[in-house]
Order: sequence, then structure tokens, then C-alpha cells
Amino acid sequence: MEGRTMSDGYPFVLGMIEQGGSYYLSQRTYQYRFKSLRSNHTYIVRAERFSEHVYCMKFFDKAHRHSDDKFSLLTNTFEPRSIFYTLYHIMLDLLGRDPNASFFFIGSADEHDEVGQATRRYRIYRKFVSSVIGERLFAHYRVNDTSLYILVNKSAHTDPDSLAKRITAEVQSAFQNA
Repeated sequence: MEGRTMSDGYPFVLGMIEQGGSYYLSQRTYQYRFKSLRSNHTYIVRAERFSEHVYCMKFFDKAHRHSDDKFSLLTNTFEPRSIFYTLYHIMLDLLGRDPNASFFFIGSADEHDEVGQATRRYRIYRKFVSSVIGERLFAHYRVNDTSLYILVNKSAHTDPDSLAKRITAEVQSAFQNA
């Protein structure tokens, strides 16, 4: 890791692009992977593209890939900043491929979270994203009761509020139907 800083994240590769995704409205999924230079864990990042150039960012430890709870399981590697910076650089890669890209993510619940409250994972994501990604290029929307964080690309959308409301409604509908 010599010569690298925490804000560099880890080197990553785009492994595949597949049509569709885990959710019926997904149009395409970009799957990246990276290996932690600290813990030697390999992570899978899935960026599912929806209409209007909106990407849902998801990641999990490759060791948990067969688990239904893969997005909720903790790795206890205690390296979230390096992982988050890697996700940030993957978002920049997607933005290079699609200059109109907007993003959202949901902080999955674990056994310590209460239903209807912002999850611990979401609160960590929220703190990281709000401190690293400015508001010049993206409008930030936080939906605490769903643990949903939305970044709307201001140059691609004349009405960011409207897009954020559509994303929120779709996510909340998906949660109700889950």
C-alpha cells in the first residue's frame, strides 16, 4: 500500500456489464470488484442502472455472495473509509461512462437497528458522502426513515427535487412489497 493514501481507495476493475439487475426496473448492472490491501477481503460492487441515468450502488464481501443477507452482513475489518473511497472512485468511473449519472444507496439494516429509524450503516454513509461529495454537481437528498441517500446530478436534471421524489417513492414501494 506504499505510496497510496486512504482517499485513493483500493484499485478496482469492472468485471462485467449485464442486462437487467436484481430489481425488475433495473436496466443494466455494472459489476466491479476490488480487494482490500489491508484485510485481503474481496468486495463486489453492483451499480444497477435505472431509467433517467439513476444508479443504485450496492456492495458486499465476496465471501457472502451466496447469502440472502449479503448486503447486511458485517465484515468487522474496520476499514470503512478506504472502502467508501473506493466506492466514490467507482462512482466517478460511472460518471465518466455516463455524464448524466445520478446515484442512490440504502443503508441496510442489521440486528441492532430499529424498523423505521435510520440504520447505523446509513448514518455512516451519510456522514461520509456529505463530507466528500460537494453540492456543486449533485443535489443531496436524505430520507432517514428509509435509510436512503440520493445524489441527483444537477447538470442532467432541471428539477432534481422531482427526480428525488420519484426515487424515494419507488424505493419505499419496493420496501413495502418486500
